[in-house]
Amino acid sequence: MKNLAVVSILSGLISMVISIKLIKKVHWAILIATIVTALVSLNLNYIGSSFLETITQSDFYEVIVVIFGIYLLSDTMKASGNSQKFAKNIRTLFNSRQAVGLMPMMLGLLPMPGGAMFTAPMVKDIADESNINRVEATAMNYWFRHSMEFFWILYPALILESALTGISLTKLLLIQLPIGLFAIIGGWIYFKNGKISLKRDKKLWKELFESILPILIIIVGVIASLPGWFVVLTVSLIYTFYHKNYKDLLNIRWETVLLLLFVFWYKNFVTVSNLSNDFVDNLTTWGVSPWWIIMISPIIIGLITGITQAGFAVTMPIALSFVEAGIISLVPVAITTYFFSVLGVLLSPVHLCLLLTSKYFEVDMFSVIKKIIIPIFCAIIGYLVVMLLFIF
Repeated sequence: MKNLAVVSILSGLISMVISIKLIKKVHWAILIATIVTALVSLNLNYIGSSFLETITQSDFYEVIVVIFGIYLLSDTMKASGNSQKFAKNIRTLFNSRQAVGLMPMMLGLLPMPGGAMFTAPMVKDIADESNINRVEATAMNYWFRHSMEFFWILYPALILESALTGISLTKLLLIQLPIGLFAIIGGWIYFKNGKISLKRDKKLWKELFESILPILIIIVGVIASLPGWFVVLTVSLIYTFYHKNYKDLLNIRWETVLLLLFVFWYKNFVTVSNLSNDFVDNLTTWGVSPWWIIMISPIIIGLITGITQAGFAVTMPIALSFVEAGIISLVPVAITTYFFSVLGVLLSPVHLCLLLTSKYFEVDMFSVIKKIIIPIFCAIIGYLVVMLLFIF
């Protein structure tokens, strides 16, 4: 069974891609991928236990609460007119394309599962009013949100990187900042967002601040280390009751709930059945170079889980054994494992941000992935620059 890890994981991913193309329903495609992976790996006995773990897992319900809160907040912002006011003001202060890039970038400082959904409603408003192609708008929202993950110290995976390697968060921020800058600047040039010139209009800036006040409160709450689900739900409910938007309180997107259920089930199956660890073991047994292991493993595990810390957590202990053996030094190993974990997640068909925003914008997720290939190459150049500084 252990030797089937690579084959079963790749079979699951291929079946997922084919299913999405054929049935057009991502949640069913993820369920099919789970079953195919279980069949090929001969791990059907873990299907039930991983499902049980999913429905008893607090993280699963917290994400549902976060997504419910985001939808409720966005519905209320729209119903109250604040979403339109925000879109109008930011489009007046900047041009439309810059607004679509800046909003997710600023809110990318707020780590949260499915967090690209925060800016999706506002980005969609601006894109529709400005005739920006929806695929491009989705890609910009997705890319600029996640460019921050390459270096921002509030992301759980980066905190984990510091904990496992003993490198301070401040040092990691400084080391990995160039990767984020290459990702942001490369994306900005690729999407033709142009030179920023700020307009000095106090009234517009005041209106802009007021229109996104609930989002700013959420950011402050998360930075203050309050649980993300609690902050989002509390702010959303207060905001909704203040604007008397009672009709959206029971507006539950059941298809999204199914999507979240199957994503968590798939992730838990891969973990419970030990397939993610077996995958790395397979590569090591086959005599694959240590550098390939610390690049391939986090990418594949990021792809199959859609979670950065999963790719990092599985690969880093093995990567550290290479450090202890004196084969590779610590900093390049840490940077590489983290960078390729993020890369795998960015390309993952089970990444919540990609799934939810593609669904929201009603675009094909694979066309969004195609749109971020060039910005990804820019991030890779940033990674190579940082690696050159630490290897030579």
